Amino acid sequence: MKNFRCLILDDEPLAIDVMENYLQRLDDVEIRRCENPLEAFKLLQSEKFDLIFLDIEMPFLTGIDFLKTIKNPPAIIITTAYRDYAVEGFELEVLDYLVKPISFPRFMKAFERAMKHNQEINDTKENAQQADNGYLFLKVDRKFVKVLINDILYIESLKDYIKVKTKAGVYISYQSLSSITEKLPAEKFIRIHRSFTIAIDKVNMIEGSSVEIDGKPIPISREQKQEFLKKVRK
Repeated sequence: MKNFRCLILDDEPLAIDVMENYLQRLDDVEIRRCENPLEAFKLLQSEKFDLIFLDIEMPFLTGIDFLKTIKNPPAIIITTAYRDYAVEGFELEVLDYLVKPISFPRFMKAFERAMKHNQEINDTKENAQQADNGYLFLKVDRKFVKVLINDILYIESLKDYIKVKTKAGVYISYQSLSSITEKLPAEKFIRIHRSFTIAIDKVNMIEGSSVEIDGKPIPISREQKQEFLKKVRK
């Protein structure tokens, strides 16, 4: 497992010391510290980080302005003595907003959120690679099951879960319909309803506002009907 790389950017050395002390209590964490946003900007040109702890009030450049200059920034957690920037920070999609003095339990809550965010990014990349290779791994109960993309007939949303119907059987997995649809090749699959994504080539019949796959009628939403018919005609 590679180290989780963190950059602490703050113009107050004592504030950096606090965050560094917290991070040193954790395993597999690599820490870099920086007191100047201009130096941090140069550092980001040559090194990659999983997370930045970012102060707001700094000389030369505020943390908000610094964040706006970064292309493809890593996860950001703001650390500041001021509450005034919370709205602007979240508009820039920061993961969390910590107000100094920061307690260790509050720090841990934010850090766990960053770890989860990083895992989701890695899972997305891995799933995209799997899809390119013609398969996906679905987490079913406590196992990961390999499913060939060409075997998928349709996928149904069950609130927080999905039901993946394949030629071989049915798999229930904890993820959203949107997330799995994004991983599938768009030329072969389409979401035709808020609760269904289907394999276009597995459609046996189209009648009115529904299709039939493997004997199951599946509704087509009014918003998706034209797009679906375009793909079928191709």
